[in-house]
Amino acid sequence: MKGATDVRLIAKLRKTQSGLSLVELMIALALSATLIFGIFTVYLDSSRTSRVGTSLARTQEAARIATDIMTRDMRMVGFQGCADPDDVTLNIIANNPPTSDFFETTLRGWEVTDGAWADGTEFDGTTVESGAVVGSDVISVQRGESMAIELSGNMTAANANVQVKGDDVVRFAQNDIVMISDCEAADLFRISSKPSSDTWAHANNVNSTNRLSQEYTDSARIMRFSSSVYFVADTGRNDSQGNDILALYRQVNNLDGSLLQPEEIVEGVENLQVEYGELLATNNVRYRPADEVGDMANVVALRIGMLISNADPVRDNDDTSDYALPGEVITEASGGGTVTHPEDRRLRRTFVSTVMLRNRD
Repeated sequence: MKGATDVRLIAKLRKTQSGLSLVELMIALALSATLIFGIFTVYLDSSRTSRVGTSLARTQEAARIATDIMTRDMRMVGFQGCADPDDVTLNIIANNPPTSDFFETTLRGWEVTDGAWADGTEFDGTTVESGAVVGSDVISVQRGESMAIELSGNMTAANANVQVKGDDVVRFAQNDIVMISDCEAADLFRISSKPSSDTWAHANNVNSTNRLSQEYTDSARIMRFSSSVYFVADTGRNDSQGNDILALYRQVNNLDGSLLQPEEIVEGVENLQVEYGELLATNNVRYRPADEVGDMANVVALRIGMLISNADPVRDNDDTSDYALPGEVITEASGGGTVTHPEDRRLRRTFVSTVMLRNRD
């Protein structure tokens, strides 16, 4: 009796458990595929948005760093302490100085139209001349750079040794160039012998004379002569699409007046354009490119523009946009313009800033 009951129970269970039909299975698969596709689409969109945001952030950060570094130099063009550059001429006695006329060379600019733009300058035949990107600009600035050094006492004669003290004294060595000034005079000389911790000689073995323009007192300032040139060049690296990566470079003079190797400042700067604000007789400021400025001594402001990209190809399509910088429009490579950018998928932005020169009226 019990066996018959078990058989009937099993048959009843089989009848109630008939399983899924083909239509039900297809509907379940379609819903699952739609859900998976939706999740995948959201992931891709989120990933792309994140990449674009990161690329934009890196571009803006590169612009901030490049602008901060350049404007710090530009604002102080021609600085020689409290000595007014319009009234006090820097007296240069150093042999082989980085400039023979500080007033004339404190601010210079060039339009890079070919590989010979630097002929007749100290950059002739250097990496700056050969490496600067054609169609971009080059700007050079010279100034005194404040240091933690001061005179420890008054000079007894114009040819007397300079007595110094301060934390930065140890940064100087024999043959290094020193800039000293007060409100009435300014001199540029070389340290003639291995300096002690508190005595700097300026004999005529490395100077044209051993006499400074005056006897300086302990109120005078000791400065480093700073000479920097900024330009855009190829880093030698490529992005994931094989395109060249450009960067902003700076080359500076060593303390002994020799040129150091160019250093890469910011990756991604593709073009640098500078306009010079020339003060007119009407007290208006007219901005012009370097080759149209009548007299660099009349320049009181700079308008600096940079085209900056990030190496990550985050755009959906190739970049065929035009980008306006001060005095120049950067067009796509196929547009036939004078200055162009690659038609790739990198994100590009322009950044323009105006710098007032503190030591110019």
